[in-house]
Amino acid sequence: MRQIQKGNDCAALSNWRQVNAAVPQNLMYGKGGFPISKVLDELLAEQGSLCAYTLKLIDSSSAHIEHLKPQQKCREEDAQREVASQALKREDVHWNNMVACFPAQNPAAPPGYGAVKKDNWWPVAGATGFVSPLTTGCESRFLFELNGKMRPANATDAAAEETIREIGLNDSRLQELRQRAFIEMGLHPRSERPLNSPAKVRQLIAAWLHRDTNNKYREFCIPLRAVALRHLAKLEGRSNTGAV
Repeated sequence: MRQIQKGNDCAALSNWRQVNAAVPQNLMYGKGGFPISKVLDELLAEQGSLCAYTLKLIDSSSAHIEHLKPQQKCREEDAQREVASQALKREDVHWNNMVACFPAQNPAAPPGYGAVKKDNWWPVAGATGFVSPLTTGCESRFLFELNGKMRPANATDAAAEETIREIGLNDSRLQELRQRAFIEMGLHPRSERPLNSPAKVRQLIAAWLHRDTNNKYREFCIPLRAVALRHLAKLEGRSNTGAV
């Protein structure tokens, strides 16, 4: 998981709110001509074309708009507010509750991980029970093994454990994709061309912090960086400090 820095609402979303301001029943996701494609494009740009949960590279044809707090939960809570004569929050159309995720909407062959697996899950503990990609420091709450497995950095981090389980982040297919990325980059014992130059490893670690010329991050940049830091420590004969 890579931390996403949310900015202001995209113009299309702001305009949609203004157009439907006088028709409250339209202020729901998917209603009143909600600009799905434009919002998705803005989310992809904000995230550097990485899936908010899996870190797979995505585009407008392979992604959909995911609600961090499920639409169903948002609407249930607003229904309760309405009964109590309280102001509605309409979180299902909040920019800060939307991210771009793999796969595309209603895939023919849904994967067993990511947004499809998460579905309507929302922890009993609320937001504190979910390590959201918007959570400050979310990247440091997970570790990655050479076989692609993901685990909490702290064994007592129940929210991290539940997040991995409920989003299927240790699905065997996703683990295999991560492991393949490690192998291809020369960071794995099975790599045909292992990276043996500390300078080159440092160069890659630094590069994976940034977007490329197409405004995209490297696929699986966070697990790659984590494994590369350990690889560098081994090359230099020191303990992995977790930073360079």
